[in-house]
Amino acid sequence: MQKAILSSSLLHPNRICNAPGRYKSDPVYIDYLLLKSRNKAVIGMWFTKLILFLILAILFSPQALALQTFSGDSISIDAPVADDIIAAGDAISINAPVDSAIAAGGTVSINAPVKGDVLALGGQVYVNSDVGGKVVAAGGTVHLGGDVGTNLVAAGQRIKLLPGRNVGRDAYIAGQDVSSAANINGTLQVSATRFNNTGTAGEVKFHKVEDQGRSEDDLKAGYSIFSLLYLLGYFVLGLILVRYLPGVFREVDEEARRSTLFKTLLGFVMIVAGFIAILLLAVSIIGFPAALILGLLFFAALLLSGSLISFSLGSWINQKAKLKRGDLASFAIGFVILNALFYLPLLGWLIKLISMSLGLASLIYASRRLAAVCR
Repeated sequence: MQKAILSSSLLHPNRICNAPGRYKSDPVYIDYLLLKSRNKAVIGMWFTKLILFLILAILFSPQALALQTFSGDSISIDAPVADDIIAAGDAISINAPVDSAIAAGGTVSINAPVKGDVLALGGQVYVNSDVGGKVVAAGGTVHLGGDVGTNLVAAGQRIKLLPGRNVGRDAYIAGQDVSSAANINGTLQVSATRFNNTGTAGEVKFHKVEDQGRSEDDLKAGYSIFSLLYLLGYFVLGLILVRYLPGVFREVDEEARRSTLFKTLLGFVMIVAGFIAILLLAVSIIGFPAALILGLLFFAALLLSGSLISFSLGSWINQKAKLKRGDLASFAIGFVILNALFYLPLLGWLIKLISMSLGLASLIYASRRLAAVCR
């Protein structure tokens, strides 16, 4: 019963905040009275919002709304799923058609058609069927045995594109041993120690990586792949958070629209003060473990602030343009626009700092307000 009450509070925080007035006769107000004696639960909720890795547990929730999630030691999807899926486990096999797939595990095997995109991370990644969109794969071994509708990005120790396979656009591959017998309609760009190409491509660009060490170009290539994977993972995590904690995002959005300039300046001061405090704590031997933990929490809060501001920006655009999109669409719109702005010359770093500052201050204000009302 208490769990259901707390879940309702997370999804509709405004109903609790306004409970003493408008909702006195509403059953939610009765729930609010019961929650007054549960300060620890409220504080725990606030703390959870700040710890990013605890929120990752949502990935393994059995409930699925906008997407289907799977977890376990051995996962086998044997029935068609007319939706996007996220799977995490030791061995993952997708044996039936799905809309799109995000999979991370020891061995990832895609043995059925995928309508959209595929993001696969694992020790061994096998794409044995056709993919309608793009494929992003990283692992010790990556085998492509199906057609790719758009682009292919692959990174690993051994990468193999099997004969007769087609890539609709470009392919970017980085690894130690790379062999391609596929047909690449666009550009095939390879950075590898050894490369064997028996297939075809519109244009082939090969950069040989010396065994003795890496050149500056190699480091840039590795950084680009890491940045792409990081951005995709950050986007997926944001979608999951919006789906399971919509009330938190709406509450922070409300705060971000109130005294925006003041909260941006306050957030900047808090970021600077936080870094200084952590550094001062780290210089002492006794305080170093605490500084390490606080640093991780602080970094998690800054990461979360970016997702919160992405949602707020998307909601504002929807409101002004009268698009009437849902929460997930609002987040996606804001995320794409905000991250595009981050790449602007000279202004990108300033926009990133503003978003982190505003997001951090708004998150703290929203948490304090909800905790104060429920005392």
